Amino acid sequence: MRAAQQGGRIRVALHGDGQLARGLRAQLEGVEILGPAAHDPELLRSGAELVVIATTTRLADVAADIELAVESGSNVIVSAEEAAFPWNVDERIARRVDALARERGVTVLGGGLNPGLLFDALVLTLLGAHGMPRAIRVTRVVDVSRFGPAVRARLGLGVTARQFEAGWARGEILGHAGFAQSMRVVGDAIGLPVERIEGEFEPILGPDGRTVGFRQLYTGSTAGRAWFEAEFLGHTDLASAGLAPRDVIRIDDGVSLRTTTIEPGVPSQEGSVAMIANSIDRVLAAPPGWLTVAELPPARPRAGLIR
Repeated sequence: MRAAQQGGRIRVALHGDGQLARGLRAQLEGVEILGPAAHDPELLRSGAELVVIATTTRLADVAADIELAVESGSNVIVSAEEAAFPWNVDERIARRVDALARERGVTVLGGGLNPGLLFDALVLTLLGAHGMPRAIRVTRVVDVSRFGPAVRARLGLGVTARQFEAGWARGEILGHAGFAQSMRVVGDAIGLPVERIEGEFEPILGPDGRTVGFRQLYTGSTAGRAWFEAEFLGHTDLASAGLAPRDVIRIDDGVSLRTTTIEPGVPSQEGSVAMIANSIDRVLAAPPGWLTVAELPPARPRAGLIR
């Protein structure tokens, strides 16, 4: 049985106190909002119709929180990038939470802007006008100057090249996470499993020798053939580097080659807030279990839910 509404209003609990959770607090209307709070188990146990977990990136760090919310009868949206396709990270956790969600009659969705739209859901929508893809390339150029301290640290901004390399080796600097999840969402949806993913990650140094940005390029292959490339270029001052924010999706199916460009690109903070807010209805209406964005209708705004 899905979580019941009380007093006719949807209750949304915001677990996390970063830019995303605070942005949701400011943007949502017509719902009862609990939180946000950095870490409050009572929000997870609240039994709210929906719990948004917006705390960190790794599946292992949010798995217990997801389980507690699901156990308490809440549907869950998780911003952690690894939650977008958890079977790629830890199949044991994914299966356990999926089974619990089905038992409780609630839905779990990992996603936001990317993963969640630009590297996967939008790609799948555009593939509707193509044959089986020979090559997909998604490029995202992003202004990262407005990110908070925790995200900037994860992206490796403001450090020396040596610190960048050491942080990457220790797993403290991740850059953009979620390429593997997005690739496998797409591959799983079209029946073309991604068997191997290789990545490049390099800092962009400013005049003082500290990082002002980074470039990542991940390539997904099947049967030894590379067919999915995902590139992310983040910079704190795009104009100084002769760049402008944009999102580009290029699809080649062997018959046609089409490029879709969004200019300027979708802003990270505002886009992530909107994607979570606009996913509330589709998660509440979805079948139970741990789902991916490929299994849901597109996110869309609704009057009275988001300003």
